[in-house]
Amino acid sequence: MSHPVGRHTLRELTETEVRVLQALLAEDREGERVRLARTGLARSTYHAARRRAYEEGWIRDRYLPDPVAFDYGWARLLLARPYADRQEELVRRLSGNEGTVVLWQSPQSLFCVSLERGGPPPAPSRSSSVPEGSAQELTELQVDLKGRGLPVYFDYEGLLAHLGEQTGTVSYPRSLSLSGRPGAPRVPVVRSPSVWNAAYQLVSSPRNAEERGRPSHRLGPPSLPRSQRKLLELGCVRRRVLPDPARLPPFHGRRADELVFVHGVWRGAPRGETLLRTLTAECRVYPFLYAFTDERLLLAALGQTPGVGEGELAGPSRRPVLPTLRQCLENIVVTRERVESILARVDHRYDPLLRSGPPREAPARASN
Repeated sequence: MSHPVGRHTLRELTETEVRVLQALLAEDREGERVRLARTGLARSTYHAARRRAYEEGWIRDRYLPDPVAFDYGWARLLLARPYADRQEELVRRLSGNEGTVVLWQSPQSLFCVSLERGGPPPAPSRSSSVPEGSAQELTELQVDLKGRGLPVYFDYEGLLAHLGEQTGTVSYPRSLSLSGRPGAPRVPVVRSPSVWNAAYQLVSSPRNAEERGRPSHRLGPPSLPRSQRKLLELGCVRRRVLPDPARLPPFHGRRADELVFVHGVWRGAPRGETLLRTLTAECRVYPFLYAFTDERLLLAALGQTPGVGEGELAGPSRRPVLPTLRQCLENIVVTRERVESILARVDHRYDPLLRSGPPREAPARASN
């Protein structure tokens, strides 16, 4: 979704390409050899399909810092339907925020993810990011990144597995911070200015390479200096391969050409983790974003435009999605956008979070 693309005829993905894409979108801690083995393809076939995926713009690389390791403990997720005459003003306001890492604009809506430092943020009745009178509709979640309220963060592996009619996933679901994954090792908090600088250089490198006309995937772990490879080994920074759904060709006539946001208020106690398991195991829906608090839930998924296919790229034996959501949620709102209409005004921009260096320690009080 880095740029909108016009309607055009796309050739279909081959089964080989789908297998390679699924392997690339999964966790890559084991390296390219394990990915190659997982596909069961010949080395030359794998690398030809991999090269084609990058050259065609189907996928791109990003390095994502673990926010908790760099003293960012909260995520703010915002979905707004601004008034038409206030949209550009709101885009400028949100994109100018140093903590904004993702900002998507469509003709009807804005979606924003920002990261915040410090303790629990205030829970105002009106978002401080969106001035009163700017939006007709607004929903906002403030998620503790040390908890389990953001179990899926731009993880598209499940979607590709289902699109390609594959069974099972390797690493889905993945959160933004390892702190939110049950049983994951504790991520060290980075205080050293030199380590912060190494992280800043690493996180900036794919975008800088693209601006110079160099493919970002050439900056894989083997080519990195030791200081940056160490950050990956510790989990302070993680490599992600992200798709551009607007450029991704169809497979067997099915294409993920619709972006769907769903949000609602819990009926009784929150059941975020249980609902996610039901959606993936029984409904065969794999949200690429899933966030919840004690009060509400927000998820985002990709599907097919109704009337073209099965809507959520699911087969006839799946459990119905909306009745499943109704069992857990009320005041449900569904927002649908064509992926070709989405403009990424901020596209996974994490380097400003690290530009200023580590926070200074508060001076110790003198004892009497």
